[in-house]
Amino acid sequence: MTRRLAWTIGGGVAAIIIAGAAVLLWQSTSVRPSPQASPTATVASTADAQALAQQQLDEHLETCTAEEVVGGVVPDGCGIRIPWGTEFAVVERVHFRIDRMPVLELTEDGFVADGGVLVATVSGTGQNGAARTETYRTESWSVRGDVAVDGDRADLDVW
Repeated sequence: MTRRLAWTIGGGVAAIIIAGAAVLLWQSTSVRPSPQASPTATVASTADAQALAQQQLDEHLETCTAEEVVGGVVPDGCGIRIPWGTEFAVVERVHFRIDRMPVLELTEDGFVADGGVLVATVSGTGQNGAARTETYRTESWSVRGDVAVDGDRADLDVW
């Protein structure tokens, strides 16, 4: 064996020993998860955050639908779309009824809530000029948006 080969093998062995020691040192000094950061605590806090956000969303959507809409302009950030343009020339009033709230699910980007059932009764003047009242029902009422949960408070930005 040549002197150069011996130094190469010795250097490789030394590099492996140093790398192993560095890994052991890194693992021994790394932060251990506290009991609060356990998977069970994370699941519980996620469930709590989702429940808080669902409550806030329910209150928001109840506010959206509580008052009768005059003039056919539905509130923004409520996920309400009514196809009255083909049947009405003028919309005078819209009354809403929630049959089922959308169910909220937290995502990496905020939240998505779907599966809601919304009924809208629209009154106004039909395309033929006669008084008209129609009821529209959607079984796929959904909204999405951003959410920030802090303690016992959830702030939603519905879009």
